[in-house]
Amino acid sequence: MAEENIRGDTQQKTPPIENEQLSDIILILDKMELLIQAVSKLGKDGKHETVPADEKHKNSFLKVDKFSSIVENFLKNFWSQIKDPTHFGILTMKMNEMDKPENKQAIKDLAEGKKTDAVAEFLKKYEIKPKDVANEQSNNNKNDETMAKKTAQQEQTQVPATQNDQPKYRYNEAMINWDQLKNFGLSKEFLQEKGLLDQMLKGYKTNQTVPITMNFGSAVLRTDARLSFQQSVAGPVVLGIHGIRQQPELDKPYFGHIFSEEDKKNLKETGNMGRVVELKTRTGEYAPSFVSLDKMTNEIVAMKVENAYIPNEIKEVKLTEQEKNDLKEGKSIYLEGMKAASGNEFNAHVQFNADRRGIEFQFETDKIFNRQTLGGVELSPKQTEDLNNGKAIFVEDMVRKDGEKFSAFVKLDEASGRPAYTRYNPDSPEGAREIYIPKEMNGVVLTPQDREELGQGKAVFLENMVNRKGEEFSSFVKLDLETGRPSYSRTPDGFSERQEFKIPPEVWGVTLTATQRGQLQDGKAVLVEGMKGYDGKQFSQYIKVNQNQGRLDYYNENPDRKRDASQRNVVAQGQNQQQDNKKARGKSIG
Repeated sequence: MAEENIRGDTQQKTPPIENEQLSDIILILDKMELLIQAVSKLGKDGKHETVPADEKHKNSFLKVDKFSSIVENFLKNFWSQIKDPTHFGILTMKMNEMDKPENKQAIKDLAEGKKTDAVAEFLKKYEIKPKDVANEQSNNNKNDETMAKKTAQQEQTQVPATQNDQPKYRYNEAMINWDQLKNFGLSKEFLQEKGLLDQMLKGYKTNQTVPITMNFGSAVLRTDARLSFQQSVAGPVVLGIHGIRQQPELDKPYFGHIFSEEDKKNLKETGNMGRVVELKTRTGEYAPSFVSLDKMTNEIVAMKVENAYIPNEIKEVKLTEQEKNDLKEGKSIYLEGMKAASGNEFNAHVQFNADRRGIEFQFETDKIFNRQTLGGVELSPKQTEDLNNGKAIFVEDMVRKDGEKFSAFVKLDEASGRPAYTRYNPDSPEGAREIYIPKEMNGVVLTPQDREELGQGKAVFLENMVNRKGEEFSSFVKLDLETGRPSYSRTPDGFSERQEFKIPPEVWGVTLTATQRGQLQDGKAVLVEGMKGYDGKQFSQYIKVNQNQGRLDYYNENPDRKRDASQRNVVAQGQNQQQDNKKARGKSIG
């Protein structure tokens, strides 16, 4: 057996070539808690033991051949035994690959609860799935998740308009004006690196929001939005920007349709209107259309019924003629015994979604948060109610998988419906964040004075803290007042040293004078005129150093002065232009 071979190898100074294959390790990632563990022991029944995936426990890692039957059996048993497979991922890699700098960084980021680009690349390279996932992926836009509900929810089963294995591309790269994308702080390379370009060329919106910068000549607007490519009325393919709205505009007519109270209720609860309505097209004609809600942006989206593809079967369940007709009419149907990529069966409501341009699954847990506990802490009825109403709650003394206690603000993710944990209150405004001040840090109980000073953004000195490796250390600690994340320094002034921003010699083509750089260094705002935007036009704005974020912030008005009616606005024209652009921005149905 594999374990016997491993023990035998330890007696030899030079491992034999035939056993080099026994050098893979298995990692289990808790995606909710961002906790990564290494498998130390495997049983034939799928039971396993783990240790922290760090340098200290390397000798305890189980080494296997990842293509062996014991690993295959472990995977099958693991996915079948866990109650919620959406929270977990399985990775395999060579033992020596853990020493690569990029992998060390990814594991370090995971240990710190960070979702970084290094983590994304790490998962992309090493995450494995049951063998039958590969075939399912070709029909579902190569989704990386293997679990039943995750597969159904995240893929949302984007049924292509044909039954070909590979979805057709709607746009060719040659049709895109890449220079225009620079006006929004975007590039072809950026979209490729984020894995978004493929989605956009296939005619879909990005599955995540993207930070963009819009330059109006004398004003800069930064926001998050989903992106797509769209065919303009004039012919060229342009960038579609789907900005985030606080609430969907359901009280206004939408292409000639006035939403009923039932329509509004359905859209808010399920994301779909639940019926087909006649909408006015660009040509002035009316066309039967599906209407849905983009849950990430609150944008109303429509799609012509004639462009929708209703399959004959969904996840190996053959549809009756009545069921197909119900889907064509925008209704929801309930299907039992569907089979996910992992081979697990699941049941769900199924409905056509105009935003996703295909069939989507709706689970009962998507509609209401009905868990009684979070991290072992019992929730009150008021807390559950607040979560379901889209509010953030504070939960204290939750317990992670490794037994470590933590407290956090919790709010349901609008896209997935799952709890998201933060050190700050996401309902509080930027610039005046409510952050969580812990009772202890790294095993050291904080005094009331310590907590008060941390809440004021001051540094406090803590002795005999214990890190994740079990090592003691002493350090000055300071909390970021926007994120609540702690930073450490050996000296009280080390924070400012680390965060000090180096004033650039020029901004947007304008060389800063010595006086301007000195004022910026002193924390003052300065007016910079004649800056040149992407479109070649000049603009003027006040700039000021943001030491906390390590960047220059741009302002329409002098941030060092109190606003009043007489204050000079250097970008009034740009603001008016922005408003005109918003009013002129139209919508279209597919």
